[in-house]
Amino acid sequence: MSYNAKKTTGERSTGFIVVVVFHALLFWGLANGLAQNAVKKLDQILETKVVEEEKPIEKEPPPPPPPETKLPPPDFVPPPSLDFVPDAPAPAAIQNVQREVAKPIESPVTKPRMPKKGLSQPEYPSASIRLGEEGATTLQMYLDETGKVVQATVKESSGSERLDEAGVKWALRNWKFEPCLQGEKPVACWHSMKYVWKIQDAKK
Repeated sequence: MSYNAKKTTGERSTGFIVVVVFHALLFWGLANGLAQNAVKKLDQILETKVVEEEKPIEKEPPPPPPPETKLPPPDFVPPPSLDFVPDAPAPAAIQNVQREVAKPIESPVTKPRMPKKGLSQPEYPSASIRLGEEGATTLQMYLDETGKVVQATVKESSGSERLDEAGVKWALRNWKFEPCLQGEKPVACWHSMKYVWKIQDAKK
């Protein structure tokens, strides 16, 4: 005699449904697991390709620097001689320096003096007497070592060209002074003198 009770139709349907659902869940789980693995593998393949494509091109390393070459030291050049020998002065220059050093101090030049007999009176121009011309002519005269007038010019005019010209001509022809002296030596010099023209002196 069996102790297993007979199952009803409802219990059998429920068990069948449970078995079907279990298998459906099992297949669904397997299917999802395989799909996820396939997606992960596909992603890895794509990432690998992208990484390989984006991998930068490696630059070639720069060439090594050239080896240092040591140049030979330059040839020894002796420094120029700094000895300076001044040019010897010319003999003429030495003589000039000696003369300047030995040159004595010059004495002042004295003025000329009037001659002992005095100076002759210039001739009064007849035309100036008729016209009544008078005045004073200042002459600038150059005397030689003997005191003779060798050059004469009008320094200040009398106002009459005839009187001035007569004074210059007379001084050059007739006047002679005691010469200028430098120490005891007669020397040439310049000397100025004023001569006054008066008609009354001409009538004497």
